[in-house]
Amino acid sequence: MSENCKAIDAPATEDSPYLQPGSIVEVNPQDDDCPRAWYTAIIIERRATSTNHKRYVVHFTDLFQERNRETKPFMEYNSVDIRPLPPPLPPRKFKVGDIVEAYCGDGWYEGKIAIVLHDDTYIFQMSPMCLLVGVNQLRLHRTWFNGNWIQPLDESELAVEAEDSTEKVTEMDSNKGVILESEADNAEASKSGTGNILEGSGQKTIEEEVFGEGQLVEVANDEDDFNQAWWFAATIVKPVGNNRYLIRYETLGTEGDTGFLEKEMNSLHIRPPPPHIPVPHQFKMFDNVNALYKGGWCMGVIIQVLSGGSKYEVYLDNQEKMEFKHSDLRLHQDWINGKWTKPSPGVCISKPFCISV
Repeated sequence: MSENCKAIDAPATEDSPYLQPGSIVEVNPQDDDCPRAWYTAIIIERRATSTNHKRYVVHFTDLFQERNRETKPFMEYNSVDIRPLPPPLPPRKFKVGDIVEAYCGDGWYEGKIAIVLHDDTYIFQMSPMCLLVGVNQLRLHRTWFNGNWIQPLDESELAVEAEDSTEKVTEMDSNKGVILESEADNAEASKSGTGNILEGSGQKTIEEEVFGEGQLVEVANDEDDFNQAWWFAATIVKPVGNNRYLIRYETLGTEGDTGFLEKEMNSLHIRPPPPHIPVPHQFKMFDNVNALYKGGWCMGVIIQVLSGGSKYEVYLDNQEKMEFKHSDLRLHQDWINGKWTKPSPGVCISKPFCISV
């Protein structure tokens, strides 16, 4: 990416070091079609103007004036549209929601990580388009402000700030009064309803039963590995205490094929079936879906709508690519804090824009 850039020798000016003739910079053309794109260029010279605005002639290094020719344009921009090359960062993994920039042939385009695939591959969303990119095409988004690079706060940093704020509020509330432990225990017991009483250390606590006998549920595959990308239909046989349940699979049989497999599962790996979301016509590219595969619902992403729209190629969470019929797919939903979250709408893939020159 911009490996062919080469600084040139030219007389120095009183400008900032990165604005000196011959410096390699990035330029934001403020184009209406692509307002958040940065293209690598070389400062050629500073132009005299009748106003206080500083304007510079730049020569783009990767952007072509016409795609079928080798002509790279010379253009003139204000200093506010020019920034130095961002300093390199160590290799990293990205996560959903990260604000990043993706290199797409001729420049860096600002967007966010929409989907994390395997093998360091990501779905990069630049509204209203999406691109399939590798980790080597990504960098963390940073802003050049008052001569310094500013990057967005990481979620962990935001969490620390929120925790500090919560601690301060808690400390203030604690000065208003304290609920006696015995009163709290009595209040909790009065609300408990039915549940299993667990005895230990001379105390009694109430464990509410989240799921009832005979209830239809879905359970995560491979409890030990906490693989919650693959869910199987099951029935609650009975609670066994300590937030665990005996479940019976609806699609997985025993080794001797004498019946359906039964297993104890922790409640963290059990959820109710998701509500049905009708898809009357067809799924879209990059829809998050669940595919009915080997008796369970495996999370995946639609990477191709096949001819006729009744079949789809899906990239599964287990790194397999397979074809599925419309009837064997459902929109993906997440069970978070006892509620189902709606899936994001499908987006289409397209190539990034180029600036007009």
